[in-house]
Amino acid sequence: MPLSMDDERRTIKQRALDRRKRLAQGPVQRTDSAYQARQREREQRGEHTDSAVPWALRTAASWSWRILLIGIAAFFIMRFMTFFSTILLAILIAMLLTVLTEPILRFFRSKVRMPRTLAAAVTLVSFLLLVGGLVGGAGASIFSGFSDLSVKAADGFDQLLEWLSDSPLGIGTDQLEVYLNELQGQLSSNAGSIAGGVLSATGSLVSFFTGLILALFTMFFFLKDGRKMWFFIVRMFPAAARDDVNEAGIRAWYTLGAYTRTQIQVAAIDAVGIAGVAAVLGVSLWFPIGVLVFVGSFVPIVGAFVTGAIATLVALVDQGVADAIFMLIGVLAVQQIEGNVLQPYLQGNKLSLHPVVVVVAVAAGSIVAGIFGALFAVPLVAAVNVVVNYLVGRDMYPELNFDPNRPGGPPEALDEYVRSSDEKFAIRAERAQANSRSKDPGIDESENDAQDHA
Repeated sequence: MPLSMDDERRTIKQRALDRRKRLAQGPVQRTDSAYQARQREREQRGEHTDSAVPWALRTAASWSWRILLIGIAAFFIMRFMTFFSTILLAILIAMLLTVLTEPILRFFRSKVRMPRTLAAAVTLVSFLLLVGGLVGGAGASIFSGFSDLSVKAADGFDQLLEWLSDSPLGIGTDQLEVYLNELQGQLSSNAGSIAGGVLSATGSLVSFFTGLILALFTMFFFLKDGRKMWFFIVRMFPAAARDDVNEAGIRAWYTLGAYTRTQIQVAAIDAVGIAGVAAVLGVSLWFPIGVLVFVGSFVPIVGAFVTGAIATLVALVDQGVADAIFMLIGVLAVQQIEGNVLQPYLQGNKLSLHPVVVVVAVAAGSIVAGIFGALFAVPLVAAVNVVVNYLVGRDMYPELNFDPNRPGGPPEALDEYVRSSDEKFAIRAERAQANSRSKDPGIDESENDAQDHA
């Protein structure tokens, strides 16, 4: 029977009074099943529930010193990685390029039936030709339209001078010459600093090409002997942990491939969008702009800013102020959609990461290690997520357990490698023993005497 309005009010008031009485009496002992089970476990482990140090404080202290040790270890690891940053970045870039070109290697191996060394070399050359073709096509387009752009740039500069002289600012030609003379004087007085900056830039350029050559060299051997390298690393672990390490590493590599393919999709969408805006506005260099945006999309934050600025400046020189404004609006719209919607969504789905995690990882990586930190933050977080989940018993890619064409070979590939390696070591040991016996016949006689004595 439903309560009347007065009865319901009295019931609410009575509950409030009861609650007030309980609060006046102070907190009571917890009686829920989870707390009771935890108390029983602590008693079984011999922990005293009436200890002078509360359980929560002891737990916090245990976590604190562990987190402190992890932080110290991470600090020294980061210092070590910073010292060898050129080598480390070359290896990481080689890993990304290897994942990117693995389908080409697989095609040459399975369809064309090439040996692995030849397939790796052809894959590397094909990749370089593809990149060179894109850069060469963009360069040819820029070269063909450079004369028209230079004429338009000169006309635009003359129009700018006329506008400055006719504007309320009243900056005439004589005043501009004064400014140019002052600028020339500043350049002459700071020639030493400028020369130092040029030398620093030259050193950075040499370091860049050194890292590039090392990355391509490492990429070739990753394509050729990547599986053997990985099995060699796995074999250093205890036999009981090898399967877990191998399977976790394969899933991390699979995740890296998913990240690379997603990044290519995002870069292609970004390039097509901005190049399409330039083509609609009639910008003559829309194809080089698209190629530049595609390459720049792989460099987070700075790549988008630089390529967008170049696209806007080209539109300004080629078409004028109005089209440059429309170009800037189009660039900002495409980049905002790509950076805040498409990239977090696609990477979140392919990498099993929430879009918020992707955005936070890029921000944290850029703070810690700049551009390269932003570039490698998302694949690193995704790989760690997959590895930790697998090691604690949650497999995010269970289909890899039955895929013979997965990265790292079929599931039984590691056992075959270990078995063949053991056989090679055994044969090598027998040969060494046979050679030692042939060089020193007294060894056989001493062994025979020992057997007769036994």
